[in-house]
Amino acid sequence: MSDLMSGCWAKLERSQELLDLLSVESAAYFEKFPVRLEQEFHNYGHDYSLVAYGEPFPPPRIAVIAGEVIHHLRSSLDHLVSALVLNNGNEVTKSNQFPICSSRKAFKDACDRGQLKGVAPSARAIIESVQPYTTPVPNDTILSVVSEYDNADKHRLLVVVAALADVADRITIGSDPAIAAKEGRVGESPEIVGFGPFGPKQLSKTGVPVFTIKLGKPAPEFKAEASVIPNLAFQQCGRVRYAPLVSTLQNILHGVRGTIILFKSEFVR
Repeated sequence: MSDLMSGCWAKLERSQELLDLLSVESAAYFEKFPVRLEQEFHNYGHDYSLVAYGEPFPPPRIAVIAGEVIHHLRSSLDHLVSALVLNNGNEVTKSNQFPICSSRKAFKDACDRGQLKGVAPSARAIIESVQPYTTPVPNDTILSVVSEYDNADKHRLLVVVAALADVADRITIGSDPAIAAKEGRVGESPEIVGFGPFGPKQLSKTGVPVFTIKLGKPAPEFKAEASVIPNLAFQQCGRVRYAPLVSTLQNILHGVRGTIILFKSEFVR
């Protein structure tokens, strides 16, 4: 592909380097502040909960690195427009940038402001085809998230923050024979009548139930074993609440790279 694209690839490469760093720092965070999982009875013994205890917010540095990843991804798209302008034999202006629009009118207005001035019609058609407004839910697209996060990061730290806990897929249910004997419940089977809400929960120093089993009547011998899965997450990403930080950014990186690759034919002469 043309050397005009070197800026795009350099930006994407730097994004990946920062993502690798973010993965390491996320792991280090939970090594420093490990999540503790306790078994507790609530609601007068009718709810058996696995309760996670931990630090709810990572240090600001995590949000700063996440913001840098987003910035380089947004910048790579602007580098793409500059490359397209130069490839078309024109000069780049201060107005040139990659538009990201949630409506057809917004895209037209962006073009009227000169954001795609000097770009070949064929390239402009591709840019329009990937706009968020061409999808059923514009604010749930990768480009929309990139634009939203990049704008937000200019004025405040991204709300990365939340440290989460969830339980693994495998949960072992059993009973404590010593407690059963003490309570006169030997041979009795606990009655499970339901479960609490599934999914990751934001950590708390005072504890948050990450999995709850509802019992028909108290059964003090009842117990369940599971491992806890800690994670860092964006509080909101499009329509998704608590989107895992590293994997979400990795998916966004793949999406932006895929968008840029769509223009490969524009640089073939």
